[in-house]
Amino acid sequence: MYVYFSMTENQLLGLIRQYGSKEEALKNMPAINLQLNDKSAYSEQGQIESISGVIDRSTGTVSLRAVFPNKEGLLHSGGAGNVIVPVQKTGALTIPQVATFEIQDKRYVYKVVDGKAQSSPVQVTRVNGGREFIVEGLVPGDVIVAEGVGLLREGTPVKAKAAQTPVAGVTKANQSSSAEAINQSSLAETTAQSLSAETATMSPATTTEN
Repeated sequence: MYVYFSMTENQLLGLIRQYGSKEEALKNMPAINLQLNDKSAYSEQGQIESISGVIDRSTGTVSLRAVFPNKEGLLHSGGAGNVIVPVQKTGALTIPQVATFEIQDKRYVYKVVDGKAQSSPVQVTRVNGGREFIVEGLVPGDVIVAEGVGLLREGTPVKAKAAQTPVAGVTKANQSSSAEAINQSSLAETTAQSLSAETATMSPATTTEN
């Protein structure tokens, strides 16, 4: 079964930089996964077969086609889902998902600056089933509130203290709004399982016999 989806121009550029060319990306990219419309994980993995050379200027995306086995007949023409593309990033900054909050489809964290909470926009990639994010917009040494961000407001006083069992740069915090922890961004080598595509649509794969 063919599955059609799209990725952003920036994601495409990242692939080309990682593999050297679109052709090399198609040869060497790992297998991809499919999340069905009911949010369940499809049991079979697929492979990206083609990447369009044309960027849709109205959406800023490029079209891709993958093929998935369909032995059980769960995939249907016109069906929808999400393609999950593994992304390898070395030396990435990772933070807990609960350390972020969302406003109008934009993701933020609270940095601790001069003892007070200060909101800061970030770009994130999901890892570990969404429990953690690879994050852009922070640097090693930044201190952020890791839990209880929903209780905070801009300028809320926050006091950090060392964690009892420090792990990967995590520190604890006490503050008046009961946020539990502050996490110091840590460097880690991470394989990201990211929903890097928009809604995928399906179409029967056809083969031609000689």
